[in-house]
Amino acid sequence: MIGGIVLAAGLSERMVGDVPKQLLPLGDVPIVAVTVGHAEASSLDQVVVVTGHRGAEVAAAVSDSRAIVVANPDYRQGNMTSFRAGFLAQAECDAYVILLADMPTVTSEMINRFVDLWTHARPWAAVARYREGPAHPLLLSADAIAEAIAMEGAKGVWRFLAAAPADQVAEVLFDQATPPDINTVEDYERVTP
Repeated sequence: MIGGIVLAAGLSERMVGDVPKQLLPLGDVPIVAVTVGHAEASSLDQVVVVTGHRGAEVAAAVSDSRAIVVANPDYRQGNMTSFRAGFLAQAECDAYVILLADMPTVTSEMINRFVDLWTHARPWAAVARYREGPAHPLLLSADAIAEAIAMEGAKGVWRFLAAAPADQVAEVLFDQATPPDINTVEDYERVTP
């Protein structure tokens, strides 16, 4: 079984204004709902959304989905705490695709590439590689995520993967630009019509 973990707990510190990036509208729905919709339309067996900052509003934004919503009380301590919360909420999975709530242009087809890789090759971990280099989504086997959640601090999972032997981390190649990660007003304006 392969689960999806949507990280939606962040403080949205680089976004100007009162609305955190997860809740900004993209079309008629909040960004987090778009991301969760792509995850649910994929071949993932289940999806967990990890909330934190303004968690009740984020949970309400995905209330029409089948996703399991898990509150991370430690979200101010960094995103590795959200990895832990998402992992513990679906510890029965064999692998996990990690998705950022603020990357709504990661489609179900892109997620399915990771599911297919897991189905056929069972890698310890995998990262997306775009024209500019590696970025999300990520795939972590149960063994990899159990080790990764011990990491602390910023970019913990990337430091963890960088320290792993190269032959343990597969790449899913996408011949396209890196999907926008919405952190600033300028990022948001790039994805809105």
